[in-house]
Amino acid sequence: MPAGLPRDLIGAIPGDLVVARAWKYDGTPHWVVPGRYLGEDQHGQWVYQPTGSLVSRPGHGHWAESDAVCLIPHTGSWLGTFYDDVHEDFRIYLDLSTQIGWRALTRGGWEVNSVDMDLDVVDSRSRGLYLDDEDEFAEHSALMRYPRRLVEAIDAEARTLLDAVGSHLAPFDGTAHGWLIRGRTEFSRTSSR
Repeated sequence: MPAGLPRDLIGAIPGDLVVARAWKYDGTPHWVVPGRYLGEDQHGQWVYQPTGSLVSRPGHGHWAESDAVCLIPHTGSWLGTFYDDVHEDFRIYLDLSTQIGWRALTRGGWEVNSVDMDLDVVDSRSRGLYLDDEDEFAEHSALMRYPRRLVEAIDAEARTLLDAVGSHLAPFDGTAHGWLIRGRTEFSRTSSR
């Protein structure tokens, strides 16, 4: 699991391959999701993940059934995925994360690494806005010995994000829609198949 990677992404151009790679706190691999770099704004770096892209983790893989954009914020302990497909239950899915950092891939493109901290802030069409996986967070906190300060910081960040999403504060105010349109316009035919 890479550590100490820079939070800032320097040198990326729209269209570059971006592989989002999440790990668990104990160093085991978690989700891997490819996409195409779209650009940067005041909120962070935006990555388009088109329908048909391979989404995988050890023991599981599937083809993405809808387009999404991922926001890797300039600051904060989270990564966000935004959807606008009415057939997709999720509208917003925020993974509470730590050790977020970028590195160049040896054959071109970029990799953003993060440590998934279990808690998720979810805005769902069927369930509304909720905090998910609190039980997993508590279990892994004990099992993997999360430092107390980290547990407190992640819990506080999750509560802040719940309020921000519920209040439709930027970037949870529809900002992602423009990035989704840009991704579809420029990269819809680009998947990981």
